[in-house]
Amino acid sequence: MTATLPPSAATTGPRSARLLARSEDGERLHALLWAAGPGWRMISSAVLGGGIGERGWVLNAQVAHGYRRTDPDRHLAELAAGAGAV
Repeated sequence: MTATLPPSAATTGPRSARLLARSEDGERLHALLWAAGPGWRMISSAVLGGGIGERGWVLNAQVAHGYRRTDPDRHLAELAAGAGAV
């Protein structure tokens, strides 16, 4: 059986990817932000923006060893806002 997907509204790949760096608790941590633009359908199990649907960006953020925050969705939203993704 072969599955076919309808074409995306956009015809090219994500427009940009940026490597970001930040300091938390004296540790240098990195993140990668892809700006896909409108019309990109994505599947994600992320705590922020997870599910199936159109998304304009993806943020993959490194966290410190022993990460203990109980609000990872809020933390990721703060990182995304700081990167200009929202």
